[in-house]
Amino acid sequence: MSKKTIIKIASVVLALVLGMTALWACGGEEQDTIKIGVQTNTTGHIYSSTDFGEDAVVSYDNGAVAVEALKNGKVDCVIIDNEPAKSYVAANTGLKILETEYAVEDYAICFQKGNTELKDSVNGALKALIADGSVKKIVDKYINKTGEALVGVPVAAEDTEKPNLVMATNAEFPPYEYIDGDMYYGIDVEVAKIIADKLGYDLVIENVAFDSIIPGVQAGKYSMGMAGMTVNEERLEQVEFSDSYATGVQAVIVSESSKIQSIDDLDPYYLPAE
Repeated sequence: MSKKTIIKIASVVLALVLGMTALWACGGEEQDTIKIGVQTNTTGHIYSSTDFGEDAVVSYDNGAVAVEALKNGKVDCVIIDNEPAKSYVAANTGLKILETEYAVEDYAICFQKGNTELKDSVNGALKALIADGSVKKIVDKYINKTGEALVGVPVAAEDTEKPNLVMATNAEFPPYEYIDGDMYYGIDVEVAKIIADKLGYDLVIENVAFDSIIPGVQAGKYSMGMAGMTVNEERLEQVEFSDSYATGVQAVIVSESSKIQSIDDLDPYYLPAE
C-alpha cells in the first residue's frame, strides 16, 4: 500500500470521527432507553405507557414483583402509589422514592354500569362517613400511625342473616389492602366495612388480580371494586364510580445509586430523539 493511499484512508477515518462527534454535539446521538416496572393495569401502568410508550413499560402481577425486578436490575424504576411505595422501600435496603410525585389522583369505588341503586346507597353512606370524620380517622390510622386499633375482615366469609356486600380487591397493596394471618386489613377494607355496617350489609372480600376487578364488577360477579382505584376516562367507559374517599400519589422508586435522581431526570426519556 502506498504512502498516498494510507494518507487518504486516514483522512476518511478522521472525517467520519469528526462527523460523528458533530452529530453527538448536536444531540443526534441515540438516547438511552428506560425500563419502567409497574403493576398491570394500574394508573401507574396507564400513565407511564402514555408518557414513555409501551416498549418502555414492563408490567408485573403486583408491586412486590416489580420492586424485585428493580433490585435485580431488570427495570430502572418502579412507578406505583406512594403509600405502597413507602412499604416496599422500608422493606428493601438500597431503594428510595424520588421527592417529587409523578402524578396525583383520586381514589373511588367502582360499580357495574346501571347499578345506580347500590351506587347511590354507598355514595350516601360514604358522604356521611366523610362528613363525620370516620373516613379521615381510618386514613390517619394507616398513613399517620395514630395508634388506633386496626379493624379487619375475615378472609373466610362468615354466614349471617344480613345480605352480603361483595367487594373485589387485590390484597397486595398495603396500606390500602393486605392480608395478615386470616384477616384482611387496610384503608379500603375499613372504609368498605363501615359503609357495609351503615347500610346493613355483611362485607365479603374477594381477593383477585387487579386487572380482574373491573371485568368482574362489569359481569355482576362482585357488588363493587375497591383497590386504591383511580377514576379515569378509560375506566368510566366500563364502570361507574362513587365520590372520591382518598387522594393518592403516583411515586417513582429507584435504587439509591440510580442515574435517575429526580423527576427531571426522566424528561430525556419522554420522547425519542428526532
